[in-house]
Parts: sequence; C-alpha cells; structure tokens
Amino acid sequence: MPRKINEKHVGQDFDEFLAGEGIAGEVEARAIKKVVVALLEKSGMTQVELAVRLHTSRTQVRRLLDPDNTSITLSTLQRAADVAGHRLVVGFEPLRATAPAHA
Repeated sequence: MPRKINEKHVGQDFDEFLAGEGIAGEVEARAIKKVVVALLEKSGMTQVELAVRLHTSRTQVRRLLDPDNTSITLSTLQRAADVAGHRLVVGFEPLRATAPAHA
C-alpha cells in the first residue's frame, strides 16, 4: 500500500522544512563539523601531528574530529583551515523575507 504524503511539508524547500521542525541550527552545525573533519582527515596527518600543528592537546583533537560534538570556536575553525592549507571564509546571508503583514 502506498505511503501517504504528509501534506504539511508539500511545497516547502529543505531549509523551510528544517526550520519548521526546529532543527535547522543543529543540522547546519553538524554539516559544518563534517566538512571540518573531512578536511582535516584528507590532510593525512595523525592526531598527534594535528595536535602539534593546532597548538592543542590530542584530547582536543579527538573532540574536534568527533562528528557528534558540534561545539567549535571560530578560532579553532581558523587554525584548522590553516593547518589543512585552506582559508576560512565566513559570511552572512539574510534570512528569507516573509510576506509583509497587511494592516
């Protein structure tokens, strides 16, 4: 028997869906963390080498590489980018405009 489509989400884009579910921030943080982890793993450095290059401990590197730990500072992001031979670019985009309320 075919599954019924939840019409609550029909016509929404993915960002709207995530926001409506109240998980947009969490999903974005996890995605950013996955990119950082992939970048550092691609560098081929061991955790010890990463710790030395990042001027931190192996414990901190393990936390940094843990995809479930989304806590990461801008300073750590900058150092991770430098170590991996990249430049960190941070930007702001306006939230989607909502239709103006009629008076």
